[in-house]
Amino acid sequence: MSNDYPVEIDAATGKVSTSPPQKGQRYRCKLDTLQDVRREMAKVYRESRSELIDPAAATKLVWMLQAVGKVIEGSDLEKRIEALENKQ
Repeated sequence: MSNDYPVEIDAATGKVSTSPPQKGQRYRCKLDTLQDVRREMAKVYRESRSELIDPAAATKLVWMLQAVGKVIEGSDLEKRIEALENKQ
């Protein structure tokens, strides 16, 4: 099992469960491309569905990720327009 969260193992059952980061801990993830943002949105969705995070918190996180995605999209368009202008 591969994840970025610490895990807890139940001594009685041997069941492994992940623990989300504790409040105040810095969370790191790569958000350089739209693919990265999409991947993080999917992760937030899965955590919300699994009841690891509150749906209201998930909504806020996805909203912020959408904003990051729009900035990346705008930046990419700006670079493409600049490249076209330089060609002419």
